[in-house]
Amino acid sequence: MKHLKKTLLSTIITGSSMSLLATAPITFAEETDTAKNMEVIIVSSTRTGTDLASTSAAVTAISNKTLIDAGVSDPTNLQDIAPNLSIDRAGSSGIQITIRGVSSTDNTEKGDPSASFLQDGIYIARPQAQEVSFFDLDQVEVLRGPQGTLYGRNATAGLVNLISAKPTIDDTYGSFDATLGDYGRRQATLMMNLPISDTAALRGAINVDKRDTFLNEHPDEQYDINPDKDNVSVRLSGLFELSDDVSLLVRADHSTIKGLYNNTVSLTNFYDFAGTSIPESGRGQDFNYIADGKSSDALRTRNWADIAQKTVDNSTWGVMAELEWAISDNIEMTYLGSYRQFDRKELNITGFGGIIDGEADTGLQEFVGNYKQLSNELRFTYSNDIMNLQGGFYSFEEESGVSFLILNSLEGFAGEFSVFGFPQDPTISKSDAIFAQGTFNVADDVRLIAGARYTQDEKSRQGNTIFHQFRDEPINYTPGPDNNIPDSKNDAKVNYSETTWKLGAEYDIEDNILLYGTISTGYKAGGFNDGCLEGSANCNSPVTPEFLYYNPETLTAYELGLKMDLDNGLRTFISVFNYDYEDLQLSTIKNVCGDDCQVTTNAGAADVTGIEVENRYYITENDKLDFSITWLDAEYTDWQLNPTVNLKGEKLNRSPEFTANLRYQHIFELDSGADFTLEIASRYSDEYVLFSEGAIANFVQPAFHKTDMSVTFNPVDREWYIQGYVKNIEDEITLSNADLARDFPSAAGGEASLSDPRTMGIRFGLEF
Repeated sequence: MKHLKKTLLSTIITGSSMSLLATAPITFAEETDTAKNMEVIIVSSTRTGTDLASTSAAVTAISNKTLIDAGVSDPTNLQDIAPNLSIDRAGSSGIQITIRGVSSTDNTEKGDPSASFLQDGIYIARPQAQEVSFFDLDQVEVLRGPQGTLYGRNATAGLVNLISAKPTIDDTYGSFDATLGDYGRRQATLMMNLPISDTAALRGAINVDKRDTFLNEHPDEQYDINPDKDNVSVRLSGLFELSDDVSLLVRADHSTIKGLYNNTVSLTNFYDFAGTSIPESGRGQDFNYIADGKSSDALRTRNWADIAQKTVDNSTWGVMAELEWAISDNIEMTYLGSYRQFDRKELNITGFGGIIDGEADTGLQEFVGNYKQLSNELRFTYSNDIMNLQGGFYSFEEESGVSFLILNSLEGFAGEFSVFGFPQDPTISKSDAIFAQGTFNVADDVRLIAGARYTQDEKSRQGNTIFHQFRDEPINYTPGPDNNIPDSKNDAKVNYSETTWKLGAEYDIEDNILLYGTISTGYKAGGFNDGCLEGSANCNSPVTPEFLYYNPETLTAYELGLKMDLDNGLRTFISVFNYDYEDLQLSTIKNVCGDDCQVTTNAGAADVTGIEVENRYYITENDKLDFSITWLDAEYTDWQLNPTVNLKGEKLNRSPEFTANLRYQHIFELDSGADFTLEIASRYSDEYVLFSEGAIANFVQPAFHKTDMSVTFNPVDREWYIQGYVKNIEDEITLSNADLARDFPSAAGGEASLSDPRTMGIRFGLEF
């Protein structure tokens, strides 16, 4: 393996120096006159704003224009552009972010992601509130690797940061963009920028994003399964130059999120697991993939009919303020504060809720939740000719109250039902941190980096685990005197603290060639599962401490990078990295709290090694080529799943060994001065596994490639455009999630979450 890694690294670096091409994340600069002029892209990964090409970190920056051209309208499409990134829908649980093979599946109010999701630098805690539509953005930044110093906890894998466009004071202007496509896609964004004085401006934008499901309903379906997405969002920003040294940016936003999230089918559409059983020892099993040769329609067809109308009525809103003060020529202060709220109200179906292959499986999930979060950060920056220092304080608090109920009919008892659930109020998460990081010039071409962050976390929950029987309709359940099983306390509280740090060095080989190396650590707080500690008062669903609590997740990351802007129009970024994970947190469904409930445990250890090469090549004034390739070796070095099964050597979920992205753009100029732009993009992924702990099984997604194409017409004045597009020309249906219950191969044994099929449509827009 070591020889393979050295050979592969040598091949990639050699090929890059000869002409491996163009970084997919770097946006095309409209002002670029020749293939030799590289655009400067400013990123916020260092919290102060630096040129992407001189930033010693693996950062992907994607402009708003590139998002529109590539049809990236929500976070799940970012994986088509950024390397080693997977963002998947987990049904009503929100989105799941995986960076370099590392992720988290606990999307409940007590869980934390391994990759942070930020909006304008504000941490968004709930994954259910993260799949908002993209509109009126300046750019999206994806940071790969631990961000434990400047961004803190819950960023062990990295982070995604959406950066909204700021108001501008010098001009009044607006824009309108719209998309019409198959599957009922209707998307439109209207933006207006309005100066209100010589020192202030407002910017408003509204977005409508609707689409039907990609799935085909069961012939006996009686309820609506559309729309799949139904979002309406609005954002208002104000920029105020309070003085020559002080500026204030304020924003308010609101989104309604009412899509039904229908993207799951039966695993039997893809795998054959008849006659198999859970292994009693060993390292798990692989099921036979049977999807080859099946049509896209067949793979996307549900084999059950719902037993009730699924409903979603969610919304999120927030306000934020960013105050910047240039105290002196060398010292700046930045305050970033925000309050956000997420309201969730959903009626869902438990697994396969309906008639499946002749079997009845009746069940509903009713979820009502309210989440409030408050964050504050005060940061100071000092810079001179020999150093750049920044440090500050950060606080975060989230409080939620939820009621999650699973309602089932009782077999053999007509009109009698049971309810099993977790009413929790409140669940509180607090985090306070102090941090500092500096870059020191020790020579004209050498800089050293050092930073540290101390974090204190506190989590608590008050609630109950309930199991009741009653005679009533299952919807609109309220506790009554006929409840015959007492509630069980579901209280817990934990405290953790951790110091994360970063050391690094930068060396300017030439003015446009940067070599860097870093060692950094990451940390994600531990927590607790549902249930109550055995022996505690009023505990009717006792669990052992091993099941109730889990430890923090930590890692040490080593990274070596090379960034080159060459005179021939070639830009190349190369990074080689290794992660040493300890106490990796993974979640599954287990029967430990009186019934099936999600349990997070520390999976032991994992090792992640990889190489990323991103290139952009300006071939001519009218030809640009992006190319990226990654190699990833992500596996568990120790995971004792149960007393007889150890998953040492198994691959981490969603971690293909090889991936490649290619994007080519050519501009056809017309004699009139107008032009057509042809863009072709293709993504290849090696096979990857989706592991189901309940069945101790690997579901292997075979290797695949997907190709997109678009043609855009721009008139002479560039005041409007029209574009035709098709995505996933091959109509390749791939899996983003797979889960199989312990009772397989019953009809209700498993679910598969699907990626998007082939889609097509037109986009158009204008500026005014």
